[in-house]
Amino acid sequence: MYPWLNKADFQFDSNGQYKVNLKIAKSDAKELIEQIREAAANEFGTKEAQNARMPFKVEDDTDQIIIVTKSKFKPKFMDSQGQLISENNVPQIFGGSTLKLAGTIYPYVAGGNKGVSLQLAGVQIVELSQGETSSVSFAVEEGGFVAENDNVAAPSEEEGGQAYNF
Repeated sequence: MYPWLNKADFQFDSNGQYKVNLKIAKSDAKELIEQIREAAANEFGTKEAQNARMPFKVEDDTDQIIIVTKSKFKPKFMDSQGQLISENNVPQIFGGSTLKLAGTIYPYVAGGNKGVSLQLAGVQIVELSQGETSSVSFAVEEGGFVAENDNVAAPSEEEGGQAYNF
């Protein structure tokens, strides 16, 4: 969900963050959640860990777990066979892709807040979504407004048109 993996998101962090939320079944998230809670308890103590911010939440309508990951550094990318994808060959990753993530569980104290974050280091692309295409369409209305199409080639100077350089 909401992948910012090909380029960093600067909206809430001027340094930029690479991030993605991973939606998984509760049963598949159980071991990771236990590791996160254990890291919090080891860092803050059992009582303090109960109030620490966690990098996961339960999606109420589906009862799935959403795992929140981020990093200041661009992760490494692997294909479904475990082969490293060179940086200039990484495909555009859209929401709906099936990914496996690797990283570090990182307990933190910042501004009086205690919590655990998942620092993203690697992404395996299992299935690549092509992104959502618009499903909006309308019937043709005869005699109505017609937009200019910038993709149509302008007439050349030989055809009586003007040529422009951009």
